[in-house]
Amino acid sequence: MFILSRRLRRGLGGVLLLSLAVWLASCTSPGPGAAVPAGSTAGPVQVQPAGPRGEHDAFVVLSGGGTPLSNNYSQYLQARALNDWLRGRYPADAIWTFFGAGNRPDAPAVFSDTRKQNKEGGMLVESWLPGPLVGNRAATREEILKALREEVLPRVAKGGTLFLFVGDHGELSRAEPRESVVTLWQMEKSGEAGRSWKTNQSQVLGVTELRAALEAGLGQGRVVFCFTCCHSGGFHFLGQPRTVAPNPSWFAGFVPIEAADWSSEPAVARVAGFTATTEDSLAAGCAPDPDPDRWAGSERFIPEALLGQDLMSGARKGPGLASFAEAFDAAMVVNRTIDKPHSTAEAYLAAYATLIETQLASAEGLTPAVQARVARYAQIVDGEQPTATEAAFLEQKRVYARYLEALVEQNPLSESLLRTGTRAQLEAAIGPVAGNAQGRQRRAMNPEVRRQWTDVIRPVWKAAVQSGGVPGLGEAAREFELHLIALEEMSPRRELTPGNRDAVRNELFWKSGYAIPSQTDAKKAVEMARWEAARRTTILDWARGSESAAVREAAEKWGGPVRSGAPTGPGFSGTPRAARKEALQRALFFRRVLAAWDFLLALEETPALTRLASLRDLERRALPRPGL
Repeated sequence: MFILSRRLRRGLGGVLLLSLAVWLASCTSPGPGAAVPAGSTAGPVQVQPAGPRGEHDAFVVLSGGGTPLSNNYSQYLQARALNDWLRGRYPADAIWTFFGAGNRPDAPAVFSDTRKQNKEGGMLVESWLPGPLVGNRAATREEILKALREEVLPRVAKGGTLFLFVGDHGELSRAEPRESVVTLWQMEKSGEAGRSWKTNQSQVLGVTELRAALEAGLGQGRVVFCFTCCHSGGFHFLGQPRTVAPNPSWFAGFVPIEAADWSSEPAVARVAGFTATTEDSLAAGCAPDPDPDRWAGSERFIPEALLGQDLMSGARKGPGLASFAEAFDAAMVVNRTIDKPHSTAEAYLAAYATLIETQLASAEGLTPAVQARVARYAQIVDGEQPTATEAAFLEQKRVYARYLEALVEQNPLSESLLRTGTRAQLEAAIGPVAGNAQGRQRRAMNPEVRRQWTDVIRPVWKAAVQSGGVPGLGEAAREFELHLIALEEMSPRRELTPGNRDAVRNELFWKSGYAIPSQTDAKKAVEMARWEAARRTTILDWARGSESAAVREAAEKWGGPVRSGAPTGPGFSGTPRAARKEALQRALFFRRVLAAWDFLLALEETPALTRLASLRDLERRALPRPGL
């Protein structure tokens, strides 16, 4: 293998950096009267000038995936705000929006694809609405890939920028190798003449497939993305490999086979951006009942900072920001949730951190200089201050210091650990599970407790419902309750116990008539939904007042004793907790990123640093001025 000497590689690196600077200068230039938004750390706003013929920008908003049981109202609020804002600034032929079933205000709604919980007293009452958006298309795999291939990418292929905002659900692929995927709209027509619907769980779009689409059609274009969904961190690998290789010159003798040929010119970054969390973790937000004071996370904070408006009320909150990068920065300071937001440039440096920790730390035959830098890396991660003086490094160090102050303010009891804890201390406090990919799992009801419902209460309750002996139970609610009981009796293993709202929700959606907007009887649908919300409390109250001692005793075993002053219905989304574990993870991540960057600077690894600069510059690419 032919390897350039370090001196020659450094010389070539200087030429590459100069060429990159010239290229970047040709892509962006300060607009007239450009200003620095309050709190921005990214320097003067860079405004993209009009490009040559054939160079255009494009804007894609993707959200509203899954089914009507999981496509939450907060997702619709985010998509609606972004769609309206973009269409108020740029030509309609530059904007593509994919949300849910594709409902539009200028056409009859085909399906109620958005779940919304309404607060009524002490209850959360389910409802569904079509979620119409101007210019909307169905968020299906075929629709999205066809539009990318035939419309979006040809628009940007000669040098434009695709600004991609994905606010959908996310998950890890089921097949190996596991990767981040976006959960697309999964309801499809089926049956004779398409009169019924089914769920197609293969409606997902993963890193591999999206990367292939971009590679095939992006040309000289660029992509700046922002994903606010769960498990989104894997999308940083759209434009770069998951791992990095060591430089052969780091070894004095034997060179490992996995070492890279660093003599090649580093590619200019074409795809970069921001994600709400890591590949293995859930993200915050995504609620059917978003509350002005409680809805939190990247899902809300990033678009609100970008647009300068409240996503719920539409009220102005500021002037808006010039780029995804500035919006990400503003959101990081206030985001106290389980999110672990990071950029592609940070993911790139984190890959070097992993390389140092898993290969170099135990490698034999490293040169003395590299051995010293590996040791120095460990010291920085343990809390010592890095000494690099490169301008971009110092800027990022200041940004991390500001983020850390916010974390300390949100987690005052962990101040000492966040500021001065060693790596071992931070990892011990974080615990053995690095991510939170397991999500929430509902515990099955204790079989003995469930029998109090199925064997003792339900038969008597059913007779009372059939005979009209339950005061205040309307006809629509009565019909729905008997339907649920019949399903349980027909399939004993099926649990539709009062209070198991996740299981009952699907039956409510279809039985109430909410599913097809043109066929919805609003009065009947609302009556059923209110009954579903109050069902457990109402049945327990009835059972506790029963003339049958056995029913009263079963109610106590099933529902527990009556608590004075306790809420009579399900609680609302609580105030976001200070996510201490995630705060510690963020603090450790900041240290690892800076330590890896310090390592590359100290060894003057120009190709890697050039690639890093290219990623950072692309991430900070400003949205074009309206009308360009």
